[in-house]
Amino acid sequence: MTWKQIVAYLSVNVSIQHAYGAPDLLREFAQRGSPRPAGSGYAPSVCPRTRHNLAEGVRVTQITATDYAKLVGALEKEEFEEEICAFLGTYIADFQRVPAKPSGDAGLDGLSHGQTHAYCCYGPEQEPWKKNLSGLKDDILEKFRSDLRRLFELKFDAKNKLIPNPNAEMATILAPGRKLTNIYLVVSWFETHRIIGPLNKSFAQYKAASSCTYIDVTAQPTIWGPHDLATRWVVDELALFRVENRALIAKVKQALLSGVTPPAHDKFDAKFEYLRIKSPERKAAIDALDDYFRKSWGGALALDNELAATSVALHEALEMARTQTTIAAHIQSQLTSEPMELLEYMRNEVRSKLGDVFGERLGALSPQVADGEIARLIGECPINWSK
Repeated sequence: MTWKQIVAYLSVNVSIQHAYGAPDLLREFAQRGSPRPAGSGYAPSVCPRTRHNLAEGVRVTQITATDYAKLVGALEKEEFEEEICAFLGTYIADFQRVPAKPSGDAGLDGLSHGQTHAYCCYGPEQEPWKKNLSGLKDDILEKFRSDLRRLFELKFDAKNKLIPNPNAEMATILAPGRKLTNIYLVVSWFETHRIIGPLNKSFAQYKAASSCTYIDVTAQPTIWGPHDLATRWVVDELALFRVENRALIAKVKQALLSGVTPPAHDKFDAKFEYLRIKSPERKAAIDALDDYFRKSWGGALALDNELAATSVALHEALEMARTQTTIAAHIQSQLTSEPMELLEYMRNEVRSKLGDVFGERLGALSPQVADGEIARLIGECPINWSK
């Protein structure tokens, strides 16, 4: 593969023109041909970090409540609500999801038990609150208090006094005569008991001020977090697969956007410096490629850190793909030392191995994840084109 082809690939897949602002220099470099360094003579040992049976190519996953709870806890907004509704619908025969269209969901996300049990879901954006857990707690309290006021048909007036506020949509959701006896507040982050007392206090306050048109006077709230869901019912392969898909896409996006600073790596630097020495007139284009792969490596490291911290199953799957691509890179580096031939071959190989493990679950993010893995292979030397 020529430099012209690799620049075309990078321009299409990662928008170098917009991200790095050097399209003309890259094209100029591509038009002048490719340096052809001597063979690497590099034969490093393979150090796989995996618990998988590579001969069988099978991912060994133990389905646990902890796995599921961590994955669900990472979901936010509509993704969290959709997963909770799918999960409850699996185990509760008459569970009914409540769509928000056409005029809102009246504060309800789901119903069951003959329309007597109600479910309110909330998956807050957690990144803004990572350094302010007290703020996250207050955000959760405010969200559920707002939902409860809608169910009790109340609002605060200018003097902060509770007054009636009819909820017309409730009559279109509940059958005539039905009243809610159990209200479940399902949240993605339930790591403090300090939301239990305040929500129960607000519930009692609202009940006392309401005409209770749609809520039974004996009704009580129950708060569920991811752990409560995972331990109340049996988590099966279908549930884990479904939530892994949702969580994986969310994690990949966040990791690739945030990135981390790659470690100082002499071997990574040496490979691009070799290209600069061989072709000094193409330095600008080489610098752009260096910068692109370095940033891709940062995204790969961020993804690795995120999955290691939140999902044993997904991290194991990534490790299996990495072990296989590492072996392939060692072999291919002995067969050719031409940089673009190595990168093109490994581009296809990495995508293939990621596909074997993740299937279509990475979707449109597959090229970005693959490029991050290629950058890692450059830095750790399995992809080697310099002595």
